[in-house]
Amino acid sequence: MSASIVDVSDKDFESLLDRNPIVVVEFWDPWCSICSEMAPVYEELAKKHRSEAVFAKLNMRENRKKPDEYEVYVTPTFIIFKDGREVQRLGGLIEPEKLEEELVGRIHSP
Repeated sequence: MSASIVDVSDKDFESLLDRNPIVVVEFWDPWCSICSEMAPVYEELAKKHRSEAVFAKLNMRENRKKPDEYEVYVTPTFIIFKDGREVQRLGGLIEPEKLEEELVGRIHSP
C-alpha cells in the first residue's frame, strides 16, 4: 500500500468519510487483473492530489458490507465522496487520462 493511499475496511469506512470532506475510494479485488493494471495509476493520482482529497482502497474480498451497500459489482470501481455523499462513480478499465480528468473535475467542482 502506498503512503498516499489509506487501506479502509467496512468497519472504519464511515469514520473515514466523516473525518474528510473529499474521499476517493477504489473498491478492488486481489484476483482482479484490471485492478492490478490500475493500481500504479491510482497510486500516482493519490500522490499528485493528496493535498486535495483522501485516497483509499477497500478490498472487496475481505469486506462485503460497503460494496453491497453501494451496489459495487464491477472491479475496480472508483467512487468520489464529498461530505459523505457519493458524487461520482467510475468502473472497470479506464484510460489513465480519463480517470484523472474525471477525478480532478469532481474534486474541484462545488
